Order: sequence, then C-alpha cells, then structure tokens
Amino acid sequence: MLRLSTRNFQIFLLCLITSSTLGIQSPADDSAAPALPKVKVFILAGQSNMEGHGQIRSLDILGKDSNHGHLLDLLKEKDGTWKTRDDVTISWQAKNKKHGPLTVGWGYGDQEVGPELLFGAIVGEHFDEPVLLIKTAWGGKDVYCDFRSPTAGKPIGADAAMLERQAADGQEREVGHFYRQMISEIEQCLANIGEVVPGYQGQGYELAGMAWFQGWNDFCQWHVQIDGEKIGDQLIENYSKNLAAMFRDVRKDLKAPDLPIAIGEMGVGGHEMSARAKKNPDDREAVAMMNFRRAQLAVAQDPALERVYFVPTSDYWDVRLQELRRISDDWWNEKRKKGIADTDDNQLPTPELNKEFRSRGGHWYCHYNGSASNYSLVGYALAEMLLKEKPQQ
Repeated sequence: MLRLSTRNFQIFLLCLITSSTLGIQSPADDSAAPALPKVKVFILAGQSNMEGHGQIRSLDILGKDSNHGHLLDLLKEKDGTWKTRDDVTISWQAKNKKHGPLTVGWGYGDQEVGPELLFGAIVGEHFDEPVLLIKTAWGGKDVYCDFRSPTAGKPIGADAAMLERQAADGQEREVGHFYRQMISEIEQCLANIGEVVPGYQGQGYELAGMAWFQGWNDFCQWHVQIDGEKIGDQLIENYSKNLAAMFRDVRKDLKAPDLPIAIGEMGVGGHEMSARAKKNPDDREAVAMMNFRRAQLAVAQDPALERVYFVPTSDYWDVRLQELRRISDDWWNEKRKKGIADTDDNQLPTPELNKEFRSRGGHWYCHYNGSASNYSLVGYALAEMLLKEKPQQ
C-alpha cells in the first residue's frame, strides 16, 4: 500500500483544493464536455416539382423580385459564384452523387434547382446545429395510387375506376409503391447518417419537419370521364382524404407523431386560375385547379391532424414568363406549318424574345415554366412556415 509522508499528504490535499477551485478536470474525466448538438433533419418529398426543374440560368431573376430580391444574397458569393453550404447537407438517392453539401445542381438535372436550394439556405441560416435535407421525390407520381399509404385503404370509387381504366390500357400500377420507397429512403439515410453528415459523432438527430410539394398528377386528370361520371373531379375530391392518411402513416412509420408538415400549394397558373374560374364557371381546367388547391388546404384544416400547414405559393408564379410561354406555343405551331426546325435558339420568333424566355426559365408549364426563382421562393415559403411552427409543450 502506498504511504504518504505528512508533508506529501499536505501537498496532495492542496492540489485537490486548487484543481477543484479552478475547475480543472482530469484528462480521463470528460463529463463536463459540452454535448454535440443534434442534427436538424428536414424531409423534402413529392413529385417532379420537388425534384426541381428550375433552370439555373434563370436564378438571377430572383434578385429582381421586389419583395424577396435580397434572398439571392443567400445563394451567391460576392464574386458572383454560387455558394456551397458546408453546414447543410443534402441526401437524395436518385442523384448519382447521393449526398453532399448544398449548392446549385440538386434539382432533377445538374443545371436545375428545386425548392431545396433556398429552403436549405433559410434553415441553415436559422440553426447553429448542422442541417440534413433528405430529398425523396419522383416525377409523375400521384397520391391516389403511387403514394397511397396503408390507412388510405384499398382504392375504391373513382380511384379504383381510374386504375381499372389504366390497366385496360396496358398500364399496370403497383398501389403504394412510392410511399413505401419514400419511407425506405428516409430510414436508410437516417440509419447511415454518420456516412452522410460530415463531422457526425453519434450525437443523434431531430426530425424537424417535412415539406410536401406535389399534386400535378392528381389534378391533371380533371377532364376524365368514365361512363358519364366525372372521375377526374372525384379524384380531386379524394385527394384530401388520401393525403391526410399518408401524413398519419408517415408519422407512424417514422415514429415521429408530432412531425410538423408543410404543404406547398400547387401554384401552377398563379392567380390567373382564380380569375378565370370566377369569370367563367364553365372553365373546367381553372375550376379544377381551384378545387385542387382547396383540397390541399382542407388537409391542413383537418381537425384530426395537428401541426399540418398550408403554404400559399401562387404569388411566385412568373406572369411575364407565362406570356412568353404562350408566344412560344403559338410559334411552335407556326414552325410546324412552315417546316422550321425547333431549336433552343428559336423557341420564340425573335432573338430578343428568345433570350428573355431562356433568361427567365424555359421548361414545361407544369414545371413552373422552368423558373428557378419560382422554385426557390416555394422553398423559402415552406422553410419559413416550418420555422414559425412552435413545438408542442
């Protein structure tokens, strides 16, 4: 047994008192080390408009927005190059690169962006903690079949009638496949979060919110009739029930019963759709669009669902770009009549109009005409809604 002299024992006691007074810890004692902050995880889900078809060449148009132009500074360095955010990681299994720091090029194509870009910038600015965006989206997918979740039940009524018609046309579909794929991708990413988020040291994560941006394929069947029944209208009516069921199942399957969810309004057509529907009740496309937006809103108003929010986006529709789209469509018909080749350089009849069209976007109508500004502002609005949301006590 080690024995200390009276002198050595006094020195030993003095060292203990001094180290206690100064707060000195033994190298082996790390109990006072600050805990690393949990990673804030956001799920970005939907179909092609969550994938993103905003043309990067049109992103500078955001800077001209009278209300939101300052947001472009979050995306650009002072030298004009696009920022790369080391504090925000994005994971998307559909992309070849799978995961990496947030920057431009995380849309469907490498020269495209979706809502993720400005969404990630907003939440990255807000949180000191590292942020992970899990993007899970596929083009051309609906809720009545593709994203149909267990508690929505077996398709009946208009949902079943549409699937039967598609099957008769040779289009066999697997109900709920992309719902299951969505959950699987989220779970896989979270299970391997240490390989995804740089510097992760096992501190855990918090599911901070889900942004849902989808709807075209549930809406665009508005004109379908089967045996005199307006099946398309009924699909829109069923959307609220099917989407509410999906949100309940997402929360259950991810074991996140209080997960905040923001629904991005389908803003294709902007406020013109409302004006058209009011002016002419027989304008079935415009009426169907307004009915669809109300169906989205109804999910957020469902008393059985808490912490689900509807996010208006029609304000962000580029009216000038739509005017150019109409000119482009008319010119396309004229080119066909005259045998003029269709190229990127003559999408509109004059070089000046063509340049303006491409500077603002230049993609399909259902993809917001390719406006990167539109997609970015949708991401901004979704992020702002989830950040305003207060956790339940």
